[in-house]
Amino acid sequence: MQTELPPPTLAAIADTARRGRLDEAALMASRAVAAAPADPVLAALAGAIEAMRGQPTRAVPLLETAHRLRPEDITVRVNLAESLYRTGNALRARSLATLEAARADRSLRLASLGGALAAEAEDHDAAIAFYRHVVGARPDDWSAWNNLGNVLEATGQTDAAIDALRRALALAPDSAPIHINLGNALIAARRLDEAEAAIAAAHAQFPQDPMPLVTRHALLRQQGAEDEAFAALVEAAELAPGDARLHHDVGAEASRLALFPEAEAAFRRAIAVDPALGEAHAWLAAVLERVNREDEIPAVAEAAAAAGAGAPFLAFIDALTLKRAGRNEEALAALEAVGDAITPERLYNLRGLLLDRLGRPDEAFAAFTAMNQHWQDDPTDPRGRAAAYRAALVDAAEVLTPQWLAGWTPPPPPATRRTPLFIAGFPRSGTTLLDTLLMTDPAVAVLEEEPFITEAEALLGGVDAMAEASPEAIAAARDAYFARVDALLGLSPEEAAQRIIVDKQPMHLNKVAIIRRLFPDARVILSLRHPCDVLLSCYLTHFRTNSAMANFLDLGDAAALYDITFAHWEKARALFDLPVATVVYEQLIEDPEAVLRPVFEWADLTFPEGALDHTRAARERGVVTSASYSQVTEPLYRRAAGRWHRYAAHLAPVLPVLRPWVERFGYSLEDGRIPPAWPGGV
Repeated sequence: MQTELPPPTLAAIADTARRGRLDEAALMASRAVAAAPADPVLAALAGAIEAMRGQPTRAVPLLETAHRLRPEDITVRVNLAESLYRTGNALRARSLATLEAARADRSLRLASLGGALAAEAEDHDAAIAFYRHVVGARPDDWSAWNNLGNVLEATGQTDAAIDALRRALALAPDSAPIHINLGNALIAARRLDEAEAAIAAAHAQFPQDPMPLVTRHALLRQQGAEDEAFAALVEAAELAPGDARLHHDVGAEASRLALFPEAEAAFRRAIAVDPALGEAHAWLAAVLERVNREDEIPAVAEAAAAAGAGAPFLAFIDALTLKRAGRNEEALAALEAVGDAITPERLYNLRGLLLDRLGRPDEAFAAFTAMNQHWQDDPTDPRGRAAAYRAALVDAAEVLTPQWLAGWTPPPPPATRRTPLFIAGFPRSGTTLLDTLLMTDPAVAVLEEEPFITEAEALLGGVDAMAEASPEAIAAARDAYFARVDALLGLSPEEAAQRIIVDKQPMHLNKVAIIRRLFPDARVILSLRHPCDVLLSCYLTHFRTNSAMANFLDLGDAAALYDITFAHWEKARALFDLPVATVVYEQLIEDPEAVLRPVFEWADLTFPEGALDHTRAARERGVVTSASYSQVTEPLYRRAAGRWHRYAAHLAPVLPVLRPWVERFGYSLEDGRIPPAWPGGV
């Protein structure tokens, strides 16, 4: 006959646990608790042993019993709160981890947990109080200093955050995350020189860690050095070939910069690492739609579904496909199923486009306004940069006087190759359609919004210095311009001699002086469109938010830029007696042959035999980086002409700024009047 053994004693259980035999101690404790379920000391010991052996689910009921019976026992409270946190019950854990209780816990475990729970709940004030208690009692706790610094930065107390993080770094100089946190806090404080030094030190100390480079990307973006920022992010991804999320981030940044081949490659790498990463499938589909390869999107959707990418991402891909097919109601319905799975600016933009096509302008305008507000909140201060850009244009225009021009040094010797033909026109004025139609002459090679003229201006020292530049310096800047052109287009010297370069950049409107300094015989084609349609389209378009395009995040800024730009253009055009052919967008879409035949003749281009086929030229040119990527591959449409009337109420605040230009160009705010086709027009 078997005799039941008496339950083990507290001393025996504790001794077994101290020897590291936790599983055995847990069995002993469970027998003792079964015999004395109301003993708070036994319940506390059994719960502590379960917690120590990584069984928080088993620990919680035991510790709850002990806490109920002895609520003043701080050790039980700490063990229970930690076990609750580990089981995912953060709300109950926070109810135990009060600041009052934490001050009674000499181990500081409850304060550390309370800080983490408060930070997780974004109760920053409470988190700061907990972490200050920890570092006050234990000033050598580098982890608490680091956590305190992070929370202080989240509340905008950047100087205090930097001080805390420097304390943490002094205590733990080998911690890469603290270096990164300090760099981020310095960036947030706009102490950019210090941030650059901190990030460089972190990269030197941890050359194989991608995070210093990720932080460098954030710093360079804030400094406006977007190309260098992107290079840092690419380098970070190369250090982490198995990090699908980082490859995705490279793709997202490349998409924002209109680097679509790089974006596609990065998204495909992300998918190869993690086939279920739905964001990468969705953004890849967006890139394919953006480069007019929409026939490849179904394969992306099929791969995403097979990998279990998630319904919201599949819905976004469906919305893109349906939009391209003109099935706008269905596309909008698909978009509603996306939720917050895709970044807000993409959702707002696509939603706005669909609502506009469905004839719901007020809702569309609200969506585009939300998109622009999202970008206004970017840490790179887009509106501040936009204001600085406008101020620089005003300063540059003040230089353009007859006295200044009379003081120019002699021009450079003639170039050995043909002077480029320049296209100017405010963004969204039809410049991409125009340059695509010019490409029906096979000798034409188009520069699509490249910065080469601006770079040449910088080589000569800017607008103020170009008047005194020597002929040799001007010739060198011109040669550098052609070298950049030939490298981009892949032209050999023989090919370059045969090609007609068409340099299309809308903001050439503000670069007449440098164009004429490099090319005294330069001619410009001006693409003109109703100012209200132009401004509306700029506001509704998701541009890369460089300092110029950041003006389109606010209607008032956009109108101010339009006014400053055309004032500059008119002044420069008159000063230089600039040869200009004006192409009126509204005339162009009605009868492209009648509008362009005299332009081709004026520009010494060969007009194509038969009908102008801009869709074929667009397909053959490859990727279109401007915002008109989809329109130039479609038949000419008229839905955008006069669209501003549907948004007139939203445009009302800026009409006083635009009216003088509307009337100057031969348009109207009251009727559908448009200027005559060139020649003899504007």
